[in-house]
Amino acid sequence: MSKKPISTFPGSLPDHKDAVKAEAEAVSTKIDEAFLKLAKRMRARADKAKGKMDQTRKPEKRAVLLRRFELYADAATHLEERLPERD
Repeated sequence: MSKKPISTFPGSLPDHKDAVKAEAEAVSTKIDEAFLKLAKRMRARADKAKGKMDQTRKPEKRAVLLRRFELYADAATHLEERLPERD
C-alpha cells in the first residue's frame, strides 16, 4: 500500500483569519473602485447624450439620444446602488 501524499494546502481557514480578512478587504476595495469608475464613465456618457439631445431638432435623432441617455443613466444608477456607503 502506498502512502498518501502530503498536502501542500496552507492550512484551514480559522488558522489564517487575519490574512483572509485583509485579502477580502483589499479585493473588495478594488471591486468598489472599479464599479465607481465605470459608474462615472456611464454617467458622463449619459450627460453627453443629454447635451446632444438638447441641441438636436430632428425627432428621430432626439428619440435615439433620449434612449441612449436613459440606458447610460440606468446603468450608472445600477452600479452606484451596488456600492457600499462610504464614511
